[in-house]
Amino acid sequence: MAPAAKRRKTAAEPKYHCIVCDTDRIGNSFPDYNPSSECEHLIDTCKTCLKKWVTAQVETSTFTTGGDDGKVFGIKCVQCDAVMKNVNVEIAATKKVYQRFEEMERKHIGETTPGWRWCMNPECRAGRVHEPKVMEAEPKKAKKRSGFFFGKVEAEAVIDPDICECQECGAKACVPCDRPFHDGETCAAYQSRIKDRIEEEDRALQAIRKITKQCPGCKQSIQKNGGCPGMRCTQCAVAFCWNCLELYYGSGGRCKCYPVL
Repeated sequence: MAPAAKRRKTAAEPKYHCIVCDTDRIGNSFPDYNPSSECEHLIDTCKTCLKKWVTAQVETSTFTTGGDDGKVFGIKCVQCDAVMKNVNVEIAATKKVYQRFEEMERKHIGETTPGWRWCMNPECRAGRVHEPKVMEAEPKKAKKRSGFFFGKVEAEAVIDPDICECQECGAKACVPCDRPFHDGETCAAYQSRIKDRIEEEDRALQAIRKITKQCPGCKQSIQKNGGCPGMRCTQCAVAFCWNCLELYYGSGGRCKCYPVL
């Protein structure tokens, strides 16, 4: 005779209706949260439909703004007028679609925020609003020459080197030159020196961005030369995934790229 556990009748798993595809689906077919924290409706869109919605909005560049200040860049919720922010899009979209969304978000911030500058460190994704500072120099001292005493020289307005320092990684950039800061060299001298190499430097910076990433532990630049995505920094010994930069904890650690089955 079969054990009691075998004789029990298994209750049917409840199903819920997706208003987008008009299909009844089991609970784990739906996300755990609404598309946006601003949503006030029930979770009535399945994961598959939400992913398709986000993909379509990104591919057609259909974006919107919202939030408390009305300036948050994102995608309209599939069910209401709430805005899906960066973190919401990352959860709902594929990695490729999210990367495209992030590129458009960075472009939007740079174009619409007065004084905004992105960090010029190829491994840093941070940015900030920069305001140039003007400082007045101390008056020059009067000089005595051949028995004549020259009067006091008026103070001159002097602009300090216009430097924008990243609050995330500390990298400095020269604002007038729109280049990494050239310490000990005037803008005129620097621009004269590199005028024939600007395009070459731009190509080099693009190449660095493609082949290096910043260690999530010590922030050192790391270059990958093949093999699996599992990496270990030679500087701080942190283990992490090259694709998503998530840290590995313990032996056999996994990340969102390779979740535990």
